[in-house]
Amino acid sequence: MKAFTKIILGVIYFLGIFYLVLPNPVYPDLSFSSRSDEPGDTWQHLDQKAFYTQTERSDVLSELENAFALRQFSLVAPSFRLNYRPEETTFFVREQVDSSYLEEIVHPLRESLFVSGWEPQNSPRWQDLPYEERPRIEKYNQEFHAKITLRLSSSSVWARILIWSLIFPASYFVFMSINKTLAKNE
Repeated sequence: MKAFTKIILGVIYFLGIFYLVLPNPVYPDLSFSSRSDEPGDTWQHLDQKAFYTQTERSDVLSELENAFALRQFSLVAPSFRLNYRPEETTFFVREQVDSSYLEEIVHPLRESLFVSGWEPQNSPRWQDLPYEERPRIEKYNQEFHAKITLRLSSSSVWARILIWSLIFPASYFVFMSINKTLAKNE
């Protein structure tokens, strides 16, 4: 039984290493959008970019999740999305960014893409105003539905492998501690 457990753990370990060394996904652009050239959206923050778009939130997130997917040998590694309060945009993206929503597309133990969307028409701040009086996003002589700010957060391959490798002995010690505690209580 111990040999079988070691084989299973070895397979899980090497599958994890394979997952961690896959090439990074492309830092996506938003299609059918205009790239922002405002201060803070260009060379000041190289890990960030922003777009003006007519696209709705669900379509933006679906497109970015698909574009940011990890693909290898026609397989797609799973990712998941985390939803944050818009107030946390100052911590995760940058200060002084208006936001109606903030979501994170995560590849566990690898990289994340933060998506901050500003939709002034749907913002709770102005829901009491008549629709015609709510603020609008006007840039490049055009009115846009939303401004989407993206921020990429990634790690080095060596840091990923180190953390993954440390998970196994840490899990072993936790498991042994739980076993000792349960044995004492019996």
